[in-house]
Amino acid sequence: MRTPAPHLVVDANILIAAARGRSADAMRIVAAQVTLITTDRAMEEASRRLVLGMKRPELIGVLNILAQSFEVFSAASLADDVALAQRVLRDAVASRNGSADDAHLLALAWNIDADIWSADRDFAGAGVASWSTPNLLRALRDS
Repeated sequence: MRTPAPHLVVDANILIAAARGRSADAMRIVAAQVTLITTDRAMEEASRRLVLGMKRPELIGVLNILAQSFEVFSAASLADDVALAQRVLRDAVASRNGSADDAHLLALAWNIDADIWSADRDFAGAGVASWSTPNLLRALRDS
């Protein structure tokens, strides 16, 4: 198994899992070994899903504490690459659902030569390595 890139772009679903406590330990382990990066849009999505979807507004404070260990990029600053990332995600093999909602994350990964940490399969075939939590932890432990 290859070693993860020194920078990981983190999807909202990983942020939500960590805020809920399901992968908080994994977040600490990973953050000790690589730089965690996300977009303001992923942070907003995580916040929205915690408050509106899960009805857990008390977890916003936890999310904000987690965010202190992240570099957060403006999704708007990636606009030039997002259109191409949307097309690539629509054609990605693994998801086949045509979703391009996370194009800002793919554009960020391209711009900083990073891998992606996500529970989704949408990034397969998009030109960057994507990691599930178990595989990421295994790769970091073995490296």
